[in-house]
Amino acid sequence: MPKSRHIPDMSDLNLTNFRQARATGWHPAEVICAVKMKGESLAGLARKVRLSRKTLSWALTKPHPRANRTIAEFLGVPLNELWPQWFDSDGKLISREATPRPEIKRIPRGSRASRPRKRAA
Repeated sequence: MPKSRHIPDMSDLNLTNFRQARATGWHPAEVICAVKMKGESLAGLARKVRLSRKTLSWALTKPHPRANRTIAEFLGVPLNELWPQWFDSDGKLISREATPRPEIKRIPRGSRASRPRKRAA
């Protein structure tokens, strides 16, 4: 029989002390973590407001006013603190530009670095 884990009470979670605000806003992983710390998932939150679960996931990297507002209201944090690059202090959309993805350096397929050398017989 598995041991039961102690789950702390998160009802009095204070998210203003959860992290320091940055000019770039919260990292998507921080938003997901904060939602989970309050006892919900993005999919569950999406079901409550009748949005697709993918809409809430995409709202972490692309502005979607309704989905972003849902997440912000659930966390009790202003929109412009979570996503200052998209929303002003009044919660109005100021930019539709998505958060750029980090560039990944890839090794070309079939390069010398990716396959072993052939030895002469």
